[in-house]
Amino acid sequence: MTDIQLPYVQAFRDRHGLMRYYVRKRGLKRVALPGLPGSKPFMDAYHAALGSGPAPGTPKGGPRSLAALLASYYTSPEFKNLKPGAQKTYRHVLKSIEAQDGHRNVHDLPEDKARKIIQEIGADRPALANLTSKVLRTVFNHAVDPLKWCKTNPFAGIKLYKIGEHRAWADQEVEKYTARWPLGTRERLAFDLHYYTDQRISDVTKMRCADTKGEMFSVFVKQKKTDVELMLPIHKELLRSLNAYGGTRGEYLIGRLDGKRISTSTLRHIMKKAAAEAGLPEDCVPHGIRKTACRHLAHAGASNKEIQSVSGHKTLAEIERYTESAEQARLARSAIARLPALPNSGVALQIVENIADDRGES
Repeated sequence: MTDIQLPYVQAFRDRHGLMRYYVRKRGLKRVALPGLPGSKPFMDAYHAALGSGPAPGTPKGGPRSLAALLASYYTSPEFKNLKPGAQKTYRHVLKSIEAQDGHRNVHDLPEDKARKIIQEIGADRPALANLTSKVLRTVFNHAVDPLKWCKTNPFAGIKLYKIGEHRAWADQEVEKYTARWPLGTRERLAFDLHYYTDQRISDVTKMRCADTKGEMFSVFVKQKKTDVELMLPIHKELLRSLNAYGGTRGEYLIGRLDGKRISTSTLRHIMKKAAAEAGLPEDCVPHGIRKTACRHLAHAGASNKEIQSVSGHKTLAEIERYTESAEQARLARSAIARLPALPNSGVALQIVENIADDRGES
């Protein structure tokens, strides 16, 4: 434990064996100091207690509160090593948690209270509840080690909600969409980019004209989720779609009408609206097109390794999840074709034909 040599600071060990720190000065209100001695939250609160008031952004709830834990976690290597997008997501999730529960002490947060926090979110937003549970589990791992503010993680044993996965589009749904949105429309190009590259929507929005060379993506895009870099051939039908749309309209293969990069949320909204106008159900979402492409590749006889080279999945297990039904059907056809004919099968066929004749069937 850091030795404190600061005026007016008092330290004592509470009934749980944890050190607590306070500023006590005659004429001033006693103030709890959050964080570890010498840390920024600790020193900010210390100087604020001796000054005119609390420093802006000082965690509420005192030392070892949830708010103090979040302040410490945001400065940790674990958080700083996250991608910028993940950091933004974590802060968004934790903002509401801090506002509602930031005053709670970390060391005595019981498992039933932790479970209740997640259940209150999961009542109508199970996906967000799962994400919140994952984020808080990570944050409380930081409380266990290296901070040693608690011995166990109250979020470690919370079960996740079962939520539906995005499904592949049925062939009839693909036909309805492409019939409603012919070549030359932005809605059709959006679909073709998803289908003929088998990429996520976040990567489709980053595809640039400068990354193409002849009929090849020379660099293509570094996948946002996996960091995988792919070089993919442009399918002849995708080339038709790009040319029908007007070739280049700005820096990106599909962008805003002014040529600038389109956001993922905007493109998702465009495709959701396009699917609705084509008479498709709400669960026909862009990610389902990626699954459709994987399924079609599997039906066409592509190996899991070949599909992985296009989709960019890091493991073959993920590919197998996408293509399980297609593989089953393909393997079943192959297996059934190997079955030898039974003895007297010709007689049996004649009996079936006679029955059909008696019923007036052909």
